[in-house]
Amino acid sequence: MGQFIYAISSGRTALAQDVQVSAGLRRIAGPGILVAVGYIDPGNWATDIAGGSGFGYGLLLVVVASALLALGFQILVSRVALATGQDLATLTARHLSPRLARTAWLAGEAAILATALAELIGGAIALRLLFGLPLIAGVAATGVGTFAVLALTRGNADRHERFIALLLSVVALSFVFLLFKAHPAWTEVAHGVTQTGRALRDPQGFLIALGILGATLMPHNLYLHSGSLAQRAQHLPPVARDIAMRVARNDTIVSLSVAMLINAAIMIVAAASLSGSGIIVGSLDDAHAVIGQTLGVGAAIVFAIALYAAGQSSTITGVLAGRILSNGFQVRSGWSDRRRALATRLVAGAAAIGLLAFTGGQDPDGLLVLSQVILSLALPFALGPLVLLACRKSLMGKYVLHGGWAWAAVAATVGILLLDGYLVADMLV
Repeated sequence: MGQFIYAISSGRTALAQDVQVSAGLRRIAGPGILVAVGYIDPGNWATDIAGGSGFGYGLLLVVVASALLALGFQILVSRVALATGQDLATLTARHLSPRLARTAWLAGEAAILATALAELIGGAIALRLLFGLPLIAGVAATGVGTFAVLALTRGNADRHERFIALLLSVVALSFVFLLFKAHPAWTEVAHGVTQTGRALRDPQGFLIALGILGATLMPHNLYLHSGSLAQRAQHLPPVARDIAMRVARNDTIVSLSVAMLINAAIMIVAAASLSGSGIIVGSLDDAHAVIGQTLGVGAAIVFAIALYAAGQSSTITGVLAGRILSNGFQVRSGWSDRRRALATRLVAGAAAIGLLAFTGGQDPDGLLVLSQVILSLALPFALGPLVLLACRKSLMGKYVLHGGWAWAAVAATVGILLLDGYLVADMLV
């Protein structure tokens, strides 16, 4: 009788553990949607529209290649987080030199500030297109919208993901509509992809391609992804790590594939409605005006709504990434997420208003480019530690990155750094 009761008790315990593991694995899916936001922010819009308007479909393959490269690094950072149970910021602080860790933290904070700047400027441009609101007033209104979003989500991770999924859906459906209105000739799209080499041989096309690459990889998204997964995987037993990695990989692939398709749609719409004049449309205002002329007023309104949704969707991810940075690098500010968001947006808002006032509001898209330059400069201080940590056997155990995959990660990192350096040097000359 005692053995029978023990067997029942053991069975219940095992069942409870299985249920707990299953619930934990379900929570592994979701962070991918947070990461996808970084791939459709206003900086991406500016580069995709410039590429589509100036070179038709010739740079579409660059959009796909950049997305696949970013996907590889996001899968790598998820592997590191699930293998160690710690986020990238914490691992950098604990296992790399203090000087490198401090530099990485400062670079990450700069990336978050740059993203906040792009969010405010992008939102201000969208509000001007929709309601004729002056840019400086639009910056203030977008900042207010930021805190409305934070109030709606209230620090709940599931709410974060649902709200961002809603905003991504708005952007995706908007471009489905715009693709329908633009009615591109898909045979021309396929032919344009074969002309990638010609587009890259053009100096302007090469610079736009580098801009697309620079706008795709967001350093703070690496910290965000690792932090979200590490937190959710803390109570998973070692035997569930392999399954968790497959779940995280599939979640990342699906989410970033959606973001890639949205970026491709932006370029296709730009190529179908803006190309042919021989002029590169480098302004969101100009793109909006030409879309209104070629596709109709309704399409122009949908374009502006999607732009605002894309800019606002980065709000939550910036705040979450900031918290992960502070905790991982052990920066004891004692600030809540809301106070941190307020401080970041005040600094970014002051910078945006000051720069807009200095330029007379004539070149808001230039500020979007500036934000991408800052992200490019910050990128090496996230990618470098990530690859170093992933190749460390004592830290990763059986999940260590080795062989061809390790060399591929190192080569991709060095290649990105060289290309980003060329882009930044060209912009500063």
